Amino acid sequence: MAKGKETKRTDSKRRILKTGEYERPDGMYVFRTTFEGRRYTVYAATLDELREKKEKLLNDLNQGLDIDKQKLTVNDIADEYIEKKSKTVQPTTLRTMNVMYNRYVRADFGKKCISDIKRSNVKDFYLSLISGTKKISISTLQRLDTIIKPMFDGAVYDEIIIKNPVKGVYTEIKGESREVPKKVNALTEEEQEEFVEYVLSMDKHSHVKYLIIFLLGTGCRIGEALALQWDDVDFEKNCLYIRQAVAYIPVDGKYTHLMKRTKSAAGDRTIPLLTEVRQALESQQEQQKIIGGPQPESGGYSNFVFLSKKNTIMTRENVLEQIKQIIREHNEDFPDREIPLISTHQLRHTFATMLCKNSDDLKAIQEILGHKDISTTLNTYADATKEGVEDSMRALEGVMFKRKK
Repeated sequence: MAKGKETKRTDSKRRILKTGEYERPDGMYVFRTTFEGRRYTVYAATLDELREKKEKLLNDLNQGLDIDKQKLTVNDIADEYIEKKSKTVQPTTLRTMNVMYNRYVRADFGKKCISDIKRSNVKDFYLSLISGTKKISISTLQRLDTIIKPMFDGAVYDEIIIKNPVKGVYTEIKGESREVPKKVNALTEEEQEEFVEYVLSMDKHSHVKYLIIFLLGTGCRIGEALALQWDDVDFEKNCLYIRQAVAYIPVDGKYTHLMKRTKSAAGDRTIPLLTEVRQALESQQEQQKIIGGPQPESGGYSNFVFLSKKNTIMTRENVLEQIKQIIREHNEDFPDREIPLISTHQLRHTFATMLCKNSDDLKAIQEILGHKDISTTLNTYADATKEGVEDSMRALEGVMFKRKK
C-alpha cells in the first residue's frame, strides 16, 4: 500500500462505506454527523435505507429544520394546536374540533410521526374515511380538513417540516368524488304562503308561533333568535341588533345553555324590521306580560324575547320538534296541500332565497345574513339568482350588438 493512502472501509458485503457510515456487528447500519456543534445519528436495517435517511437528515439540517421535533406525532402537534385555539375560539367550536379529531384521527393516523407523512399518506387516509367503515360525507371531510391542514401549516411555520403534505388533498378528492353535496332546500313560494297562512291563523302553539314568523322574516340563525333580548329590539328605529347567540352543549356531563358571541364579527349586525316581524314581536311582548313569571338567566343574560311555556330558554331541538308538530297538524287538516317537514335552517334559507330573488345588492344581502365572506352568499344561494342572471342577459338583448339603422 502506498504511503499516505487511506484504506477504504467496507461493509460485510464488501460495499464501500462513506464518511460517517458504519456497520455494527449485528448488521445494523449507522450514520453519525456533527452539525453546528451537535451530534446526530440515524439507524437503518440496510445500507440503501441508511443513505436515504442520511440524505433526508442532511437536507433537513441545511434547511434549518428543528430535527428534535421531527419525532413528534400528529397527535402531539394536534394537542398543541387545539390548546392554542382554546384561547381564541368559542367553546362550541373548540368542542367540535375535539370531537371530530378524537373520532376520526387520534387512534390511527394521529400516531404517525409527522416527518414521515407524505401527501400520498394523507390522501390514503382521507379516502379511507369516506370509503371505509366510517363512510363520512365529503362535507364532513371538509370540516376535518379545516382542522388538520392548519396543524401542519404550524409545523411548517415552526420549521419542523419543509412543506404541508395536507395542502390540496381535500380539493383533489372533492374533484374526483361523485358525491353531490346535500342542499338545504328552501320552501317554494306556494309552500311558504301556505305555511305562513296556517301559522298566523292557529291559536295553538302560540309560544312558538311568533318565533317562526321572526325566523322566516329575518333570516336569523336559531341560536341568534333564542339569544335575542328585548334590549336588542328597537321599535323606535324599527330594527333589531344581533349581538350574541345561544348554544346547548355538555358541561361536566350535563347539557347546559351557553351564551356566546355571534358566529363571526360579521354576525354582529342590524336588521330592519318587516311589518309582519314587528307585529310578531309586539304580540310576543304582550303575551309575555300576560303570562308573567320570572325571567331565566344564562351567563349574565336575561330579558329574552322568546321563551318556552315554562319560561325557560328553548333549544333548537325543542323548536324543531314543535315546527314538525305544526306541519303534521297542517297536513292532517289539509291533505291536498301538504307541506314538507322543514328545519329552522330551512326557514333561514327560505328568507335568503327570497331576498336574493328580490334584491341584486349582494353586499346588503351579505350584511343581512351575517356572512363573513361574500363568497358564502354567492355559493349558498347561487340557485336563487338564476332568474336574475336570465333577466340580466335579457336586458342586453338588442343592446350589445345594436347596429346603426
